[in-house]
Order: sequence, then structure tokens, then C-alpha cells
Amino acid sequence: MVATRLVTVDEFAAAPLNGLWELVDGEMIELSPNAGRSGWIGGQLVAFLNEHVRPGGLGWVFPADTGFVLFNDRATVRSPDAAFVRRDRLPELTDTFVPVAPDLAAEVLSPSDRMADALAKVAMYLDAGVRMVLLVDPDTHTITVFRPVGPPTKLGIGDTLDGGDVLPGFSVAVAEIFA
Repeated sequence: MVATRLVTVDEFAAAPLNGLWELVDGEMIELSPNAGRSGWIGGQLVAFLNEHVRPGGLGWVFPADTGFVLFNDRATVRSPDAAFVRRDRLPELTDTFVPVAPDLAAEVLSPSDRMADALAKVAMYLDAGVRMVLLVDPDTHTITVFRPVGPPTKLGIGDTLDGGDVLPGFSVAVAEIFA
């Protein structure tokens, strides 16, 4: 067995990396780029969220390549496919990784993703304090909504995704996300 040296968030930020990487409990993990359909759906989510958030200055919407420091005591930087952070939690943007976990994080499944890995990522987001996690499945045209308390809710083509208490007033037909 080969031992790997764990790195800090600062070391990760300074590393001359090519490609897409995340840091999970000090281990650097290389990611595959999104498939075309998955990337497009992630972009749609960013656009729909931004359309609601920006006019009222409610906060910040981030695309897939943005790193979030999820924990103060664990060297972990994750990059959801779409994310939202309320302005009262992040008054100004920084030139470093976003120093707080998002209020809403979305993960769009790609053909190479394993469901067990995606669910582990959802659990990590919830553990970090993310108040709403969306797991988007392009194959089944469903969005499963996870919250810290209660069972997940699965939405299909005939349903509407809303922001609930995380992003009041936000609403989009699930069919529009996959259109």
C-alpha cells in the first residue's frame, strides 16, 4: 500500500493542477469533465437560479468549476454542478475558494457517475450544513431533493422545483430543466 500525503486547503489552492480536482479530507481527487447533456443541464440550473437571484441581490449563483470549503476542521473543497449562497452568509466575493458551504447545491449525474458516490457527496453536503441538495438524473428526468431533516422528495417531469425556505419565490418546472 502506498501512503499519500494529505494536503491542506491552502496547499490545494496553490497546487499547479490541470483539469478538474476536488479535495476530500486532505486527499486530492481528479474528476472527469461533465458529459455534454449533464453539463448542459447544470448550466440550465445555473441560469434559472441566477434569473431569480440576481435581480433582488439575494446572493450568489456559482457554476460547476467553483470550489467551496465545506468544513472548517476538514480539508475539503467540493465543486457542485450548480450552487447558491445567500448574500447575508457571503457579503462579498473572494479570490479564494468560497469559504462557506452553499445554501443550495446541485449535482447532475453523468454517465460515468456511480450512484453510491453521488449519494455520499449528497450526505457530505448535508453534513456541511447545505440546506437543500438537488440530485439531478438526466436518464430518468427526475430531481431528488434532499434536506437536512425528512425524507428526500423525488420530482418528475410534471412537477415543479421550488426553493422553499432556502430560496423563497424560486420556482421552475422540472420539464424546463430537461427541455
